[in-house]
Amino acid sequence: MRANISIFSVIRNTGLLFLGMILALGMALFLPDPSFSQERKQDKMIRFSAYAQFWARYTMMNPGSRINESRVANTADLSLRRFRVKVTANPIDHLMFVVQAGTTNLTSLSHSESPIELLDAYGEYQFNKRLSLGGGRSNWKGLTRFAAGPGSTLLYDVPFLILGNVNRTDLTLRNLNLFAKGQLGRLDYRLIVAKPYIPVTAKPREGIANFNNLKVKPNLSAYVKWQFFEKESNVSPISAGTYLGKKKVLAIGIGAEYQKDLLWSLNSRDTVLNSMKLFSADVFFDTPLNKETGTSLNIFAAAFLHDYGPGYIRNLGINNMANGMDSKIATFNGAGNAYPVVGTGKSLILQSGVTLPYFNRRTRKTRLMPAFGIQYSRFDHLSDPMFSYDLGLSLLLRDHSSKFVFNAQNRPIYNTQGTALKVTERKMMFVLMYHINID
Repeated sequence: MRANISIFSVIRNTGLLFLGMILALGMALFLPDPSFSQERKQDKMIRFSAYAQFWARYTMMNPGSRINESRVANTADLSLRRFRVKVTANPIDHLMFVVQAGTTNLTSLSHSESPIELLDAYGEYQFNKRLSLGGGRSNWKGLTRFAAGPGSTLLYDVPFLILGNVNRTDLTLRNLNLFAKGQLGRLDYRLIVAKPYIPVTAKPREGIANFNNLKVKPNLSAYVKWQFFEKESNVSPISAGTYLGKKKVLAIGIGAEYQKDLLWSLNSRDTVLNSMKLFSADVFFDTPLNKETGTSLNIFAAAFLHDYGPGYIRNLGINNMANGMDSKIATFNGAGNAYPVVGTGKSLILQSGVTLPYFNRRTRKTRLMPAFGIQYSRFDHLSDPMFSYDLGLSLLLRDHSSKFVFNAQNRPIYNTQGTALKVTERKMMFVLMYHINID
């Protein structure tokens, strides 16, 4: 077996040195900060919170999809997309401990009792505003501003591209990790070292990278952003999808994620190890247009360069209702609502939306928010570009705490034509979601 050695090996070593330098700098930042100490004085407290998301959905299924033994062209279903219960404790000054549990994608195919899984269990100590250190099981990640925060999204969910290796090298986007974070003036940073879970593996294929079953190496990720107007909170790993005009925020960020020898492939029957190398740059803008009427504008754009190795591609079917396929008429997409979302190549995400005036300016509660989102990707494995789009309309009853979201998604279907994978048709999925927070 021979390893694939490239310039990224140098980048990895430089990255480790950079991480060490940042942590060393952080140690220097431990000097007492009297103003910070006074600001953070607080009583011991415990806070409980929860949220739930319910879906009513109609899906045009991928060709050949089955539900149990029935082949279906389309289906309507109800599901519990997410349910979370969270406890945040501050037992002493500057120390925070977070425990979160819940369940995900509970559908009529979930025949057994739905387990409540432990999602997060981590602690964090804040030395000052410039440096906090923490560790445990969490969704602290680098690469982009989003981690896994669906509560304040512009549409009905986060952009699926940022889910990446969900449930491959993590469990519901969580890993055991150590993290450092802080704000140096207008610069916000996070650095994460994670111990990934063992991925679902496959035998190496000629010219196609896939996850291997070798010893799992550490996962390194980092994200930094510069904030031009109001600052965003970094208490949680989850960044807001929109502030609905309550803040004026312009943030420009860059991120990277690296894991050595995560995948393998065959090159003329030789097994080659491929490291995962992901890079991103994004811009987030949220501003009020008229505070009296409640109007606001939100724009998010991000560019990604993903290198998983030759030909890697992953179809994602979020909250998929299909559990089987008729192989005679199956497409490259696979079953249900799956389509190519992640792979070696370049991608662009763009989302934008506006809040319309309050229905009643006196109560300042109910308003509408139309929005759209697109993903455009040039994956090495596909001959045609991957283009998907979402159109959404939210009825904000109490901002993000209680809202209905109607979302229409259009996705491509790929089939083999000769030796090329090309788009042969497109399918729709319609979702009506109700989201509620309990704080």
